[in-house]
Amino acid sequence: MKQDILETLSESDRSDGERLRRHLQFFFMDPIMKWKMRHQFPFKLALQIFKIIFITMQLILFAELRMSHIDFMDETHTVIRHKFLKNWNAERDTLIYPPSSGRYSVYTGTDIIDQFAFMVVAYYSIKEDSFASFSYDTLRDQGIYPSVQVDGPKFVDNISIDDIPPIKFCLKKIANVTVFNNTYEFDISEINDCVLLKFKKDEVKEIRRNASSLRGFLEKRGITFKPEDALIISEGVLSFNLRTIHFSTISTDERPECFLIQVSITFDNSRHTGQVYISLSTVISYVTLCNGRVIHGDGTFTVSVVIFVIDVLVLLMCIASLILCCRALLRAHLLKLATVQFVRNTLGRELMLSDQLEFLNFWYVMIVINDICIICGTLCKITIEFRDFDNDLFTTSGILLGTGALLVYVGVLRYFCFFSKYNLFFTPVFLSPDGL
Repeated sequence: MKQDILETLSESDRSDGERLRRHLQFFFMDPIMKWKMRHQFPFKLALQIFKIIFITMQLILFAELRMSHIDFMDETHTVIRHKFLKNWNAERDTLIYPPSSGRYSVYTGTDIIDQFAFMVVAYYSIKEDSFASFSYDTLRDQGIYPSVQVDGPKFVDNISIDDIPPIKFCLKKIANVTVFNNTYEFDISEINDCVLLKFKKDEVKEIRRNASSLRGFLEKRGITFKPEDALIISEGVLSFNLRTIHFSTISTDERPECFLIQVSITFDNSRHTGQVYISLSTVISYVTLCNGRVIHGDGTFTVSVVIFVIDVLVLLMCIASLILCCRALLRAHLLKLATVQFVRNTLGRELMLSDQLEFLNFWYVMIVINDICIICGTLCKITIEFRDFDNDLFTTSGILLGTGALLVYVGVLRYFCFFSKYNLFFTPVFLSPDGL
């Protein structure tokens, strides 16, 4: 708005124009110029700097928590495979290409029975044969002390074998295959049969001494692996639950945590080629109730308080930053409306769209977006701190916090343009997209 244009206006319009020009000049100043002119402290700049410091601390703590959780799940899965898969070795734990061995498989009915027997014995001796704090998925107090060994399988002295939860075994098969006069007749209707396998102490002892004895015990329960079953059975799934306590002194968060481990072992005969693939999968989820009492020490409480305080500070700073930026965007919008109205009513012109977009500070829009991301991510993280260990929640928190932090770091680069020392470098960087 030029001075000669204002001179042609009436006294009241000239006064409004001068006032509007001063507002526009101050609006388009950077924080450093505003500070020099009016000694107005750049609160948003200071808030962004403090926000970066605490967000960085929050990300470091979250990364340690996430890595500890991932390492625990991976290592627990590895232990479970070594525990329940016969002849599983460390070479199969490493991912190499080409693989040093083929898929974990069995090829005969006897091999299936041997594998099944190995899993049954491993399940009923889980508390003693593993150097880990595994327990059964039961609310009875199972203790953590050494137990009495009874002729082979080891049973804890304060939990009866009758209290051990049964193993669930499901068979997926077709209805029937009839062979008559060299003719095969298939009824491919799919049938899913599930049975709860609960073995007695004498049966487990016998299975441990002689794995083939399991065949007779399974036949009593209506489960057979005869040669004629090869075309009928497509898949068998052995599933059970365990519980464990996770505790690590090398992690920032040293609190003991209780987890439920859902184990599924699949015998895949869907190809009916004679090669039965065996795979083991685990789903590990946090539970609030352990088998027994878990008492936290004072040190873990102090660490939890520090982490919680940092989360709250980040949350408050992001809320304050969000409010300040939204207020600045609202003021810019109101100033734009006043300018458009003055130009239209007084000068008889329309303000171009490109000029109107000058009032929209996209840096503030980016700060609003990163504040929303960090607020949502921090709320998810606080939920995790209260022991809601959901993998999807972990992933969501990581994406939100990572995206928010990236936008925060990029947003702070804008403020370097306000210093002559760095302006020569950053100005071409920010203007380069327009040139392209």
